[in-house]
Amino acid sequence: MKRYFREIMILLIVVLSRLPFIFNSLGSDLDAWREVYTGKILYEDHIYNVSRFPGYPFPEFLYALVYDKPYWCINLLSVLFTFGCSLYLFKTLNLLKIQSAFLISIAFSFVPVIYLNSTIAMEYNWSLFFLLVSVYYLLKKNLWIAALFFGLMVSTRFNNIIFLPAFLFLTYFYTGKEVKKSILFSVLAFLFIGIFFSPVLLKYGFNFFQSSGDSEFNLTSLLSLGTLYIYGALGMTSIISGLGIQLFTGGYQKIKEVPRNHFALFSILIIISNLAFFIKYPLEAGYLIPSVPFILILLQYILNEKLLKPVLCVIVFSPFLVHITANKIQIKGSVFSNEDYENQQLKYCKDLIGEIQVHSANQPAVFHLGNFSEQVLFVGNFDKKSKIKIVKNLSPKDEEDIINKKIPLYYINTGDGKIENNKTHILDKYGTLFYKDFELKR
Repeated sequence: MKRYFREIMILLIVVLSRLPFIFNSLGSDLDAWREVYTGKILYEDHIYNVSRFPGYPFPEFLYALVYDKPYWCINLLSVLFTFGCSLYLFKTLNLLKIQSAFLISIAFSFVPVIYLNSTIAMEYNWSLFFLLVSVYYLLKKNLWIAALFFGLMVSTRFNNIIFLPAFLFLTYFYTGKEVKKSILFSVLAFLFIGIFFSPVLLKYGFNFFQSSGDSEFNLTSLLSLGTLYIYGALGMTSIISGLGIQLFTGGYQKIKEVPRNHFALFSILIIISNLAFFIKYPLEAGYLIPSVPFILILLQYILNEKLLKPVLCVIVFSPFLVHITANKIQIKGSVFSNEDYENQQLKYCKDLIGEIQVHSANQPAVFHLGNFSEQVLFVGNFDKKSKIKIVKNLSPKDEEDIINKKIPLYYINTGDGKIENNKTHILDKYGTLFYKDFELKR
C-alpha cells in the first residue's frame, strides 16, 4: 500500500473531484452527443457512420457498449481516462527523475480545459491518455506497446497523427540513437493505425480525410482560446506571475539546460506541432489539450521549485474560481458556468422535441435540425416506425418527397441549414421555421 500511496491519491483526487459534475448531461459540445448517438446506431442497427469526419472509431465503437446507460455512467469513462492521464504523467515524470512529479500530475488534472473535458463525453482526454502511455513506453524502450498506444491515440483523434515526427525524435534519442528503431516505430505505428482505423477506411476509403468547419484566423479569438479557455483567469495569472517573479529574482538560468535535455526538446516539438494545427483550425480550446502536460513540464525547467509549487497550487483552484467571458467576469469558475451551459442546451433540446411532436401530429414530416439532429434523436429516442424524419442535411430523396409529394418541411436556423439553403433555397421555398434559435446565455 505504501509503495502505491501516491498513485492511489491521484486516483482518489481525480475521481472524487469530478463526481458532482458528471450527472447533468453528456456535455454542451454537440460532438459528444454525435459520438454516443453513432454508438447507439452501431449497436441497434449494425450500421457504422462516422459521427463527423475524419472519424473517431475508438470512442464511437466503445459508446456502442454503454450508450443506453445513464449520463453519469457514460461520463465516468472520461473521468477514468483523465485519471489515466495523471497516472502516466506521474510515472513518466518519475522516470525522468523530476522532483515535483506528484504535484505536476495533480495540477495537470485541474487545468480547466482538462477538468471540463473529464466530466463530459468528449474524447480529448481519452486521446491524451493514449499519447502519454505511448510516451511512457518509449522511454521504457518498448516500441511495440508504444506503437500500439500511438495507434489508439490516432483512432481516437486522427489529427494527433501530427505528433509522429516528435515521437520519432523521442524514439531516436531514447533507444540508443538507432535510426532502425525509429523506422521500426513508424512501421508499427502505421500498422496499428491501419488496424484501429479500419472501420473508417472500409466504409469511406480515403475519402474520410475531410473536415467541416470554419478555420478563419482571428487573433483575438485565438489568444482567448489558447490562454483563458485553457488555464482559466486564475491559472493564467498564476503562470504569468510566476514567470515574472522568476525573471526579476533569479532569471531564467535553468533554460540553458533545455537544449541538452532531449525530453524538453520533445515537449517543445509537441507544443509547436499542436499550436500549428490549432492556428490552422482555431475552433475549440480542446484542440490544445495535448500541449497541456508538456507546458507544465517546461514550467518546471524554467521556474525554481519554491516558485513552481505555489503556481501549481493556484492552478488546482482555477476551474472553481473566476471565469471571464466577453460579457462579464464571474467569481465562480468555468466548471460551474459549464454546468449552466449544459442545462440550457439540454432544456432547449427537450423543448425542441416537444415542438416536433406538436407540429408532426404523427403525420409524415421532415425536420431539418442541422447540428442538433443527433442530440434530439438520442434524447427523444423516437420510434423507428414513426412517420417523421429528423435530419442534419436533406438527401436527394428528402428533397424529392418535399417538392413532389408535398411532405411538410420544418426547420430551425442552424449553420448546416444556412449552408444548404444558400445552395438550393429549399428551406426558404418549402420550409417552415418552427422554433426559435438556441441562444446561450453566458
